[in-house]
Amino acid sequence: MTQRATTSLSLHYQVKPNQKEGLLVEIKGMLDRCAKEPEFIMGILHETPERPNQLVLYESWKGTRAEFGATQGTKPYRKAYIENTRKFLDKVDVEWNLPILEWGTNLTGLKQS
Repeated sequence: MTQRATTSLSLHYQVKPNQKEGLLVEIKGMLDRCAKEPEFIMGILHETPERPNQLVLYESWKGTRAEFGATQGTKPYRKAYIENTRKFLDKVDVEWNLPILEWGTNLTGLKQS
C-alpha cells in the first residue's frame, strides 16, 4: 500500500470558567463543516475529568501542513471559528504532528499488521 501524506493537529484549549458550553457549540459547528471536506480524515475532542476547563481537539487531514494551510487556512468558516472562540478561551496551543505508525485502523495508510 502506498503511504499518503497526512497531517495532524492537536489543539489544547484552556477554557475560561463557565464558557465550556459556548466553546463546544463552536467546535461542533466547525467539525460538522470539516467533516464535509475531502481532505478531512477525522476529529476527536477529548476532555480530562481532573481538569474540567481543558479540552484537546485532535484533527487528522490528508496532505502536508503546507497543503492544510493553503486549503483550510483560507476557509471562511475556519477563520470565523477562530474569531468566535476567542471569547471562550484563556489560551490555545496548537501542535502539528506527522503520523508515522498506526494500529487498529488504517486512517492514515500507516497501519501496522
